[in-house]
Amino acid sequence: MKTSLKRIIADFHQHPFPKYRPRQTIFSPEIEKIWTVVGPRRAGKTTYLFQVMDQLEQQGVPRRNMLYLNFEDERLDLTGNYDWIFDAWLELYPDLDLTRSYIFFDEIQELPQWEKFVRRVYDTHTRHILLTGSNARLLSTEIATALRGHSLSIEMLPLSFPEFLNFRDVNHQDRYSSQNLALIHNAFDEYLVWGGFPELVFVNDTFKVPILQEYFNVMLLRDLVERYGVKDVSAIKYLVKRLVRSYTKEFSIHKIYNELKSKGVSISKDRIYQWVDHVFSIYMIAPLEKYDPSTVRRELSNRKAFLYDNGLLSVANYAFSEDRGKLLENVVFSHLRRRTKDLYFVKNGSECDFLAYFRNEPPQLIQVTDHLHADNWKREFKGLQHAQRKIPDAKPILLVHDPYLPFEAPPDVEILSVVDWLLAET
Repeated sequence: MKTSLKRIIADFHQHPFPKYRPRQTIFSPEIEKIWTVVGPRRAGKTTYLFQVMDQLEQQGVPRRNMLYLNFEDERLDLTGNYDWIFDAWLELYPDLDLTRSYIFFDEIQELPQWEKFVRRVYDTHTRHILLTGSNARLLSTEIATALRGHSLSIEMLPLSFPEFLNFRDVNHQDRYSSQNLALIHNAFDEYLVWGGFPELVFVNDTFKVPILQEYFNVMLLRDLVERYGVKDVSAIKYLVKRLVRSYTKEFSIHKIYNELKSKGVSISKDRIYQWVDHVFSIYMIAPLEKYDPSTVRRELSNRKAFLYDNGLLSVANYAFSEDRGKLLENVVFSHLRRRTKDLYFVKNGSECDFLAYFRNEPPQLIQVTDHLHADNWKREFKGLQHAQRKIPDAKPILLVHDPYLPFEAPPDVEILSVVDWLLAET
């Protein structure tokens, strides 16, 4: 095994870093923490590690002082003897000072008892460690317990719209020239349907659906079925697709239980609750709670389902033209989710799409619609006004794809183009 490790390490040191488009980063090598990069598969976590390595090399850190291992590499069979990693590294470079070295472990959740191993490395070898993982639970709640305050988390989600424009070489700051504005809006129409997984930016539309379906299958089988030992694959696949189709809407565990029961699936409600939590942990679907000052009532209320990326709707054979407003709402959710986890919907007779709390900023009440017309404008403003009575310090915002207003809007409501809002909130 050490021979294989030496080959893997030596190959890494001899080959150039892959080409990449830089992502927004908060990593600081001066902070000696275990940095964990979490998020869905294919969102760019591994590429982000190479971005950090490249930046370190440009700052003078020798390549030999960096160790990169991907634990999904079938050549790695450590069988519990994790010290082989450092034995192989030091045999290649006997004079290596580990305390001045940087360790990058990719898909760390594949390594049994990785928490204890990483903590030991941190205590005995180096305090410059970056990890990636595709499971929110393994790299959030459990790592907080295992590493006891020695970790910082970076959440790497699919591309934001400004990042998407950067990948497309479109200047997102120029929203005045007609030509560039047309490029921005054409890119947004693509982003709205296909989402922001980095690989898809440069792929012909013909291949996007099969690629996204492959993403879905890997998330389902590797991160959900294998990771949690799910036996009834067809039932949990139905559950996932059911949640995907319910995006932007409330879902009921009781209703899903009855649907599965009518299909002859013998399963308890407790198991469905468990499965739903597992689904949320793999960064495919995210829950949104109903706002209530009471934590107990909030947790007992129905939740809404949103997707981390619009492209995943392809797995449900969703008709993209069916409801552009829902696609817009999901894009707004994913953008808000990048900025805060303190996010809710408000429902009290009327409904407001989002209530978002930010650090050192007033909360925002956000309503999203494709365009305003005679049949919906009263409902949209009513939802904001009712929510504002419950949260009077919140700022009401109406996001519209087409901000043209054929009538006078309430003076306290800020009305913005969705595209302008996405590009301003960066």
